[in-house]
Amino acid sequence: MELNAKNNSNIAYIISALRDGCFTQQNSNYIYRIRVYQKNKIWINRLSNILESTFDKTPRITFDKRKGIWCLEINSKTIFKEIVKLSEYPGSQKEWKTPSWILKSSNEIIKSYIKGFFDAEGGIPHIEEREIAPKDIRIHFSQGNKQSLSELKSLIERFNIKTGKVCGPYYKKGYSNPQYVLMIHGIKEMIKFYNLIGSLHPLKIKRFEIIKQAK
Repeated sequence: MELNAKNNSNIAYIISALRDGCFTQQNSNYIYRIRVYQKNKIWINRLSNILESTFDKTPRITFDKRKGIWCLEINSKTIFKEIVKLSEYPGSQKEWKTPSWILKSSNEIIKSYIKGFFDAEGGIPHIEEREIAPKDIRIHFSQGNKQSLSELKSLIERFNIKTGKVCGPYYKKGYSNPQYVLMIHGIKEMIKFYNLIGSLHPLKIKRFEIIKQAK
């Protein structure tokens, strides 16, 4: 399987969405598996459709009742190897930088990459649930790899969207690995992000629309 990644927005979206994924390779047991966990079934289905249209294989979707989350799973040595190659995945999420070809891609490819990153690892306040002060409304991206956020910051700024600094390290209670955070402050910049980059995640779209209407 050979895909022309440089002209494929779906590949860019898949690669960045897998920032929230789990890669499992066990050659001796012939296991080549990628999983993504998410609370929102609609987004999982949308990601599944993108994967299926790109690789011509339908992922398996299951629900973990104990954790209350959905799991998308794709088992295929061919697809696993192709995604690892295209994503330049080094075998560890905390060492995973931005694929070199993404950094040199067209704006449309870069938009898809940013969008997938946001949908998987980005956050926006739950403004549909409670009133939030304007100063506290922001976009944030969280990652264990500081360089990947620094590179994401540069990609976002290509579209004249202002971002903050990459901050951290932060340590969650009970975790030894550090986390780093990139934020976009200000409703104006958030709406610019929504209009230029967008999202496929239904809850994040809903929150952006509330923010736009309240502006």
